[in-house]
Amino acid sequence: MRFGRSTAAAAFLAIGFIPAALLAQTVNKPSKAQLDNAAYVLRVVSSALQSDVVEAPVKTALFECLYVNPLSKISEATENVLARNAGKVNRKDPSQMLAVIAGTCGYRPTAPAAKPAPKKK
Repeated sequence: MRFGRSTAAAAFLAIGFIPAALLAQTVNKPSKAQLDNAAYVLRVVSSALQSDVVEAPVKTALFECLYVNPLSKISEATENVLARNAGKVNRKDPSQMLAVIAGTCGYRPTAPAAKPAPKKK
């Protein structure tokens, strides 16, 4: 006998036990805007990981971030940065979005090495 979701949920409710997965499905439903933002973040990250142009340290930071954090948290953090910097970042520009996402994932670019001062003659 197979149990469907509703049958299983009713059984859990009857015994007073609700698994976390079922609670997450009903309590924290994301809005359409949240889903759209998360999908765009995932597209940018996915493209960056497959790109020959994006440097390895950026890819590493993005992959580690995805491994450790749920996409919802990465997307939320990215949206917070965009809100604090309204008008400074073009959401439609993937390279600007990649910079924001990588930053929320902890990537910090290294400063270029300073050139030595010219020798005095």
